[in-house]
Amino acid sequence: MKLDVQVKDLGGGHEDIRLADIPDICPRCHRSVHPKHVCMSLLRERRLCQIAFRCIHQKCQELFVATYQPLNSSSAGRNEYGLTGLAPLSARQTEFPETIQDVSPTFVDIFNQAVVAESQDLTQLVGIGLRKSLEFLIKDFASSEHPDQEAQIRATQLGSCISQFVSDTNVKECAKRAAWLGNDETHYTRKWESKDVSDLKLLVKLTVNWIDNVLLTKKYVAEMQASGA
Repeated sequence: MKLDVQVKDLGGGHEDIRLADIPDICPRCHRSVHPKHVCMSLLRERRLCQIAFRCIHQKCQELFVATYQPLNSSSAGRNEYGLTGLAPLSARQTEFPETIQDVSPTFVDIFNQAVVAESQDLTQLVGIGLRKSLEFLIKDFASSEHPDQEAQIRATQLGSCISQFVSDTNVKECAKRAAWLGNDETHYTRKWESKDVSDLKLLVKLTVNWIDNVLLTKKYVAEMQASGA
C-alpha cells in the first residue's frame, strides 16, 4: 500500500512525497494493523522522512515512528521513499512450556531479557544473556533431578555440571554444545568461528525441548503406573 503525503522540514518548507509502503505490523503489540498516521517530519539535510503512526488496535493504541529514505524512483512528480525502520520496538516474549517455567523461572526471565537486548540491537549482550540463562536452566534441572546434591550442583562449573549431573543423552549433547557457543560469547577469542548467536539460541531452545520431554515423561510414568491389565 502506497501513500501520498506532504511533509514539512523544520524551517517550514514542504515536499510532496510518496511512501512506498506503510507498516502493517505494530512494533509495540505485534498485531497486524492499518495504522493511523499522526504527524510527519522531513529531515532534509539527512534525506530522511519520519512519520508518527498510531496503532488502531483497542488493546494497544500506542504511537511509533517509521523512518523512510528516498528510493531511486519517482511517481507522478513525487519522490518515492522506502521504509527503513520502526521505533520503539517491543520484544516478543518467548513462551516456554509449563514444565520449564516450574523448574527454572529464572531461566525464562533471563532468556527473555536477552531477547529484549536483541530487539534493541544490543548484539554484544545477547550471547552473554543466553549463556547465563543456559546455566540457570541446566543447574535448576539438575537440582530437580538430584535434590540431595543441589549444593554441589550450584558450585560446579557449567561444563562439569552437564557431564556429571545430566543423564539424558539428548539434553547432555545439546546443552554441551550450547555451553561451547555460550563461552565463545563471553571470551575474547572465539573457537567456533562458523557459528554465531543464532546457533546458540537454537541450541538453548533444543535443550529446553529435550528437558521438557524428560520432565513430561517422568510425570506421566509416575502418574500412570502399570496396573497389570
